[in-house]
Amino acid sequence: IVDRRRWVDDRSFLAAMALGQAMPGANGVKLAALVGQRLHGGAGAFAAVFGLLAGPFALAIALASLYSGLGGSRLLHTVLDGVAAVAIGLTFATGLRGLARGAPGPVGVAVAAATILAVGVLRWPMFPVILALAPISIGLALLQARRR
Repeated sequence: IVDRRRWVDDRSFLAAMALGQAMPGANGVKLAALVGQRLHGGAGAFAAVFGLLAGPFALAIALASLYSGLGGSRLLHTVLDGVAAVAIGLTFATGLRGLARGAPGPVGVAVAAATILAVGVLRWPMFPVILALAPISIGLALLQARRR
């Protein structure tokens, strides 16, 4: 909806996503709050976050009630494995979209690849990886900007 109605352009989206990465919490919630705040101030931020979380909260309560009775079902666990795969795919697609729209160049691609390798493949903890790669990424971006 945000893309279709042009509430946020690519540059603003990437800036909000970058800011959101530095703050704790789920990226979707942070982006909803930032877009809501941009459009209608504090009330917009509240409404956006409430609108984003109210439905899933009610659904989670209902599903928890169902799961308490069906927790031992093999079919249910297969379905949950499929849902987990979808969540991973959506997260990966969002990352690729940000990478493609941000026009990162070789330095950005290298930092993204290093992050994926360290966290996704080698299974290193994310916090130390980000602490190590963030200053390197910022330094390389500054060097690249000075060359232009």
